[in-house]
Amino acid sequence: MQLKAGGIAATLGALAGALLGSSPAAAQAEAAATSAPANAYNQSASEVGALIADTALLVYQEDNDRVRAVESASSLTVNTPGGMVVSGKFTYDSLTGATPNGSIRSRYFQTFYPPRKTRYIGGGLGTIPDTLTGASGRYSVAPGELPVDKGFKDHREAYDLGISLPLDDGFRFSIGGAISTETDFTSRSVRASIAKDLWNRNTTLSFGFNYEHDIVRPFTGVPPALSYMGDRIVGASQAKKVASLVAGVTQILNPHWLVQLNYSYGYSRGYQTDPYRIFALVDGETGDPFYYIYESRPERRERSSIYAATKLALDSAVTDASVRWYHDSWGITALTFAMSEHIPVARASYVEPGLRFYHQTAASFYAPYLRIDEQTPSYISSDSRLSRFQAWTLSFRLGTHLTSRLELYGAFERYVQTGRHYDRSAPGVLAHTDLFAGTRSTSLISGLRYTWR
Repeated sequence: MQLKAGGIAATLGALAGALLGSSPAAAQAEAAATSAPANAYNQSASEVGALIADTALLVYQEDNDRVRAVESASSLTVNTPGGMVVSGKFTYDSLTGATPNGSIRSRYFQTFYPPRKTRYIGGGLGTIPDTLTGASGRYSVAPGELPVDKGFKDHREAYDLGISLPLDDGFRFSIGGAISTETDFTSRSVRASIAKDLWNRNTTLSFGFNYEHDIVRPFTGVPPALSYMGDRIVGASQAKKVASLVAGVTQILNPHWLVQLNYSYGYSRGYQTDPYRIFALVDGETGDPFYYIYESRPERRERSSIYAATKLALDSAVTDASVRWYHDSWGITALTFAMSEHIPVARASYVEPGLRFYHQTAASFYAPYLRIDEQTPSYISSDSRLSRFQAWTLSFRLGTHLTSRLELYGAFERYVQTGRHYDRSAPGVLAHTDLFAGTRSTSLISGLRYTWR
């Protein structure tokens, strides 16, 4: 199952950033909707002359036996005496479980099946279609249950390599690349950034660029947008290109306090529809699903975000707070507030509780259903990650230095997404049907970090 389309890669991406020796990020299922441009200035914390090895394991489980992910990540970072930093990371994910297919609950049994694959025999004018049905992918959902595809199963391998070089006059140049492969998806990206230290290194200006090229190869082939469930495919693969820019400033206000401000802009073009997700056309009187069509999303998307953060150290405790504003051309506007507190315990341990709140508006083409007598718009999706919703994440991280070189750490995160469950103006039985397919999940992280000096 293609992770990018389903949003799981975005979720794991947010969590994976926490796997290796940093504070755990929230389980951002909503990242599939917002997908803000990555901060291309992504330099590892430098420990001059040190070699740092880090390995960690993440277990992610959604409620109601939905998606389960087991992810392992290992990294190696070399900090030379001259200030050069070289880092590499390998990540492996295994995913199973059930994922919503985009339809709504019904009082009747619902049966779903993939599009028909068509090959051609012969050539020229004598070519005739030979249609192969995807009968092996057919599945049914009982009355009252949320339609989910229980055949969700995939794995992902990701590689990342980066280097950061100190230059003259307080400049630092960083460059890197990454590749991620799944059964039906491949992503390649490159990044570069430049940073400048000013005024005794109390101020740092940075500018970065990231370019990503994605190829989608759905198991079922690519169905035509807005065609009926089971219709023939139109191709084997589709591509998407993403370019992102980020500019930022970090200011040390005093020995205990620093602030950061970033602006990000991203532009993506190409195939951004989920090829596995369908949409329900319902009867205008009863509200029962009548037909199913494949969703359709715009091929262009522009994103802008402003991120502000502060770190304040009081004795050995460190308070970390941030706020982020996001807006895109699909009509989504989002706000994120996050706070964590790093608290030393005894002489070699620490705990770090955290809280995060997220709120977004709906995409302009989001709808949970459409009446069959209404005109079908050019773009439409019932993906709950494109709806109006809120999400809370409660996290707790702890760690201890077993020796001066070896650190053992772990984290727990609980993510709860809430949205509009009922539409009392909906036709027939839909007025009393739960229309929200949001996510609740639990994540556990454990890891080891070893430093050679």
